[in-house]
Amino acid sequence: MDIREKEILTILAKKKFMRTTELAEHLHCSISSVRRALITLEQQKVVIRVRGGVMLTKESNIEFSHTYREGTNPDKKKQMVTLVKDFIGPNMCLFLDSSSTIQQVIDVIITVPNLVVITNSLKTALFLSESNNESLKVFITGGEIKLNTTSVLPSAQDPVYESFRFDLALFSCRGIDSDGVYEASFSQANLKKEMMKRAKQNILLVDDSKFDSTHFFKISNYHDYDAIITNQAPEPHYQELFETKKVELLYP
Repeated sequence: MDIREKEILTILAKKKFMRTTELAEHLHCSISSVRRALITLEQQKVVIRVRGGVMLTKESNIEFSHTYREGTNPDKKKQMVTLVKDFIGPNMCLFLDSSSTIQQVIDVIITVPNLVVITNSLKTALFLSESNNESLKVFITGGEIKLNTTSVLPSAQDPVYESFRFDLALFSCRGIDSDGVYEASFSQANLKKEMMKRAKQNILLVDDSKFDSTHFFKISNYHDYDAIITNQAPEPHYQELFETKKVELLYP
């Protein structure tokens, strides 16, 4: 997937539907270039072309591949991770979701002694297991591996659910609006709900591209989080909302 195709998917994740002419204007390229990119994306069954425009399949409720998510907004993700350091200390038990955003926290975790980390991400578990931090203990949730996402979807018999209580759980999401936090996958949403119940402190990392973006599956309300970390100051109405919900807002 080339850069232009990734940019189109990022735009559609927020706008739901865009006219071909609008995409060309937004991307500063010709309409024919946009059409070629859309044909490729349609062949991959990621978008549907309709008269005059394009939309994501399943009304934008796609859980993008991990490879795609890793390549989106890397600088924004790194900005947010610098603010997570203050929440992580020795002898803690952490849950990390399978998002590419939370994967960026690995560089922080491997420097902290005596951590226990539970994750539903194959990639995160692998990276942590390859670290030189011998005091680190890593567990992965059991269940079905969702192809192309490196996520493990939960099983009802998974002992991790009952075996651990977390000092801190770190999450990202597909989008947020004034009503709450959303995910693209029903299974991912349910997993996050369960893990939030088992954590003393829950933190949401969400960059500015995910504001004002809704999806089918609501994970939570804002009062379920102790802090929200983003890469820049959000719009004033979000700042007021978070303050009303007594959620700490952090940004660089």
